[in-house]
Amino acid sequence: KSAYVLVVCAALHTLARLTSEDTIPAVLPTVVELLNHKSQLVRKKAVMVLSKFQKVTSDATTKQMLQQKFCLMLCDKDPSVMGASLNGLHDALCTHMEGEDLIRMKNLVPSLVSILKQITQRRLPRSYEYHRTPAPFIQIKLLKMLAKLGQNDQASSEHMYQVLSEVLKANGRQ
Repeated sequence: KSAYVLVVCAALHTLARLTSEDTIPAVLPTVVELLNHKSQLVRKKAVMVLSKFQKVTSDATTKQMLQQKFCLMLCDKDPSVMGASLNGLHDALCTHMEGEDLIRMKNLVPSLVSILKQITQRRLPRSYEYHRTPAPFIQIKLLKMLAKLGQNDQASSEHMYQVLSEVLKANGRQ
């Protein structure tokens, strides 16, 4: 707990490297507290540490709590924090999700569609563009998540059609 952003970021980086399943309960509350830090860099690093915790832990309750935190951080005002939370949600969706957990994650479809729409409408800063393509790596991650969530679900898929068309148009494929 330092007033210096770089010290906090260094501590979070170290925590991500040295964490084990046994240490997670001891440090989890402190890391969760940092999700409300005024610096977007600290918030992003905290989300990245939580993503590491999700990979390491086998406790279902902890995983569910981490997924809820990732969902909250999707709404962060800084795109880098939102992108980091997408990584945690993507990992959860593609590796741990089945049955009832997957059904709960379908609530994210409107939010994911909204984020993808913002990207295609170029609402993110220009620093997120790569060869004049807006946030291509975030787009790919979102499309993979939407594919998983829309699989065998007509209602979710219909919610995605318009934005998928916009993605194709924005990337010059239609």
